[in-house]
Amino acid sequence: MADILETPEQQVAVIEANALKICQVGDRGYQELGEKGTVVLLRQLENPSTELEDWQLKYRPISTIDHILSDWKQTPLQDMIIRYNPEVSVVCTFLYPNGTHASYHFGRISPDT
Repeated sequence: MADILETPEQQVAVIEANALKICQVGDRGYQELGEKGTVVLLRQLENPSTELEDWQLKYRPISTIDHILSDWKQTPLQDMIIRYNPEVSVVCTFLYPNGTHASYHFGRISPDT
């Protein structure tokens, strides 16, 4: 697998800047599909800003992750999805044009917090 194109610090900065939006996409996806999954963050190399547009956030349930990440069962992502509780947390996965990816599990936030 190719190298991940952003540092963990850069990825965490993106999560912090977009936590509410990521949680909303995760909540909506889980409610509509009734299946645990991950919010995929589609990253552009030419625009590595922390601000994400709507098209860059997609919910993918566990049953369809194979279609975008063939090796997800060999990474921490499988364990994160199995262990997380969609009522209180969210899993997000950074996906880069070269096929690399990195996943994070964090506590869910709401507009009230």
